Amino acid sequence: MMTRKEKVLWILYGIVLILLFLLSSTNLIIKEKETQIYGISVIIEDTSDDNYVNFRKGMDRAAMELHADVSFITLYDKGSRSQQEELILREQQDGCRALIVSPVNAEDIFKMQEDKRLSVPLVLLNSEAVAAGDGATERIGFDYYHMGQELGAQIRKEQQGKRLYILGRQDPDPVSIRFQDGILNVLEPEGYQVLFRNGRGGEDLKAAVRKILQEEKQAVIAALDPVSLTEAAQQLSEMEPDFEVGGLYGRGTTVRLLNYLDKGVIQGLCITDDFSAGYLSVRMAVDMVENRFVEDHDYLKSQCISRKDLHDEEYEKMLYPIE
Repeated sequence: MMTRKEKVLWILYGIVLILLFLLSSTNLIIKEKETQIYGISVIIEDTSDDNYVNFRKGMDRAAMELHADVSFITLYDKGSRSQQEELILREQQDGCRALIVSPVNAEDIFKMQEDKRLSVPLVLLNSEAVAAGDGATERIGFDYYHMGQELGAQIRKEQQGKRLYILGRQDPDPVSIRFQDGILNVLEPEGYQVLFRNGRGGEDLKAAVRKILQEEKQAVIAALDPVSLTEAAQQLSEMEPDFEVGGLYGRGTTVRLLNYLDKGVIQGLCITDDFSAGYLSVRMAVDMVENRFVEDHDYLKSQCISRKDLHDEEYEKMLYPIE
């Protein structure tokens, strides 16, 4: 027969076993810390993400590391200010914690902040505009003016002629305008005659290229945006050798453009570190949501390259980042 002391010991053992069971199989005593999920919406100014492939890779990496739930949203109509505004307000109403926006017009977004219609933290992509209100705003991007200067210097070095055709869309975005200004800053003082040709897109731009080559064989063309450069390169690759261009230059990082550079259709291409832009924009958004110090970033890395640079290890890391 057990003594009273033995009974007490068995009861204590039983209590210990119950506590161990509760600790190992339930959260009644020690609750696991819930992982904070940050809903972030990314809204661009375009109708497709063709020019955002590496950006999305960087964004996805940051989302995985920082526990962010990122939604990537394109417009239905390219460059529609009202549509972008509607999407911004929709995402805020649906509960996003922060917004990353490549603005059609930054002033429209700042006005939304001033009117208190936009209250979540905001990261602007490739915008030089300065906010007048008190909204939480950060920016990240590339120095497209300097990029244009570098391309202008490459054209000056490689092309002896004094005429340059600039090809772009009829409704150029602010980035293309800054890029153009950089090119002109280098070439106009050198006496280059600059002729402007534009189109609404697609066949319009291809027709503009055909007209340029009818006016001048061995013409030198600088395209202001990835779409215009792609259309020009495709048109040139389909034409007879008699219409060979003197030089085609522009900016972009899509696989198609890199292939055209590798084939010699494009002579000079300005590339950007889009992976870092995607990663840092999400990290900045999360820091803003958490009211943490947001590190300021200078312009991210860009470079003008030619065909021989394609397999340089430094540029390969920019163009083909490991996910």
